[in-house]
Amino acid sequence: MRYWTTTDRPAGEQFSYWREVICEAFTPLATERRSAHRPSGPRQPGIESWVRSNALTGTNCAEVVSATQLITHGEAEVRRTDSDHVFVNLQLRGHCVGGQGDRTCLVQPGGFAMFDTTSEYRLEFVGEPATQEWHVVSFRVPRIQLIRLLADPHAFTAVTHDASTGGAASLVASTMMSIWKTVDTLDRSATEAADTAFTALLAAAAGGGDQLRDACRDELDAALRASINRYVVANLRHSDLSAARVARRFGISLRKLHRLYEGTGQSFTQTVMTLRVEGCARELASGTRLSLTELASRWGFCDLSHLNKVFRTRYNCLPSQYRNQAPATAGSAGAATTVR
Repeated sequence: MRYWTTTDRPAGEQFSYWREVICEAFTPLATERRSAHRPSGPRQPGIESWVRSNALTGTNCAEVVSATQLITHGEAEVRRTDSDHVFVNLQLRGHCVGGQGDRTCLVQPGGFAMFDTTSEYRLEFVGEPATQEWHVVSFRVPRIQLIRLLADPHAFTAVTHDASTGGAASLVASTMMSIWKTVDTLDRSATEAADTAFTALLAAAAGGGDQLRDACRDELDAALRASINRYVVANLRHSDLSAARVARRFGISLRKLHRLYEGTGQSFTQTVMTLRVEGCARELASGTRLSLTELASRWGFCDLSHLNKVFRTRYNCLPSQYRNQAPATAGSAGAATTVR
């Protein structure tokens, strides 16, 4: 997790450092504090602020606390932007008046709005009276990842979504907080899943199109296929991994099972056979003393002849030849097919 703070800087340097921080942590931005943005009384030269940032895969997550100010992504900042993103700002304290194009929104605590870095926008963040601070969780989503899922890619920015009303907005807000609280504990598979799920929820809240429905269906199919593959890997030494048995195990039809593997390069039956022969090859490379007939039975092949045939197709040699070459080929044997 990355962390920036102005509190360890002299007061006179804090605001200039803050300008650098928000550009590094987010996107090219300009910020200013007008007289109306400063608390009454003696002029305060500093600005106590901090940012924490961590990434999923394509989406970056951040938490920000700062004082009242105007942040703009103007014409000059758009020209300096080298990647296209959509920011999702969930307000926790204080409020924000945001504008992009011909739309203006007021975001109160518990609400969120989105802003597109490919065009100009402005955000006036106002601190709450008690602390004079505002507090947001902000996610930066790759624009292409979100836009393709929207019914209208020109009408989703600078629109307030109130999470207190329930529905998709509530799911987006709660998902943002859950992801932010756990992002530094997630493994690669979990971060990819969280990234995909969040983008789909965001698109649903912003008005998803047909591609969102297709994408969600594809993601659900991919998740089910991954579960089936994990089950297969865990039960490779059991002879009955027939399509009918596995379909029953997962409560789906045979037709559905076979459709899950269309477009993956291997049918379900081919996937099972590949995993079996790779498991057998790894055991041969490990120096097992089992006979080839015993290995054939152990890994679910009909007999040694069946193992020989499949093995030759996969490794261009017989298991007996592979066993003799095992020290030289052990590395390749360990490179099992990735199943998702």
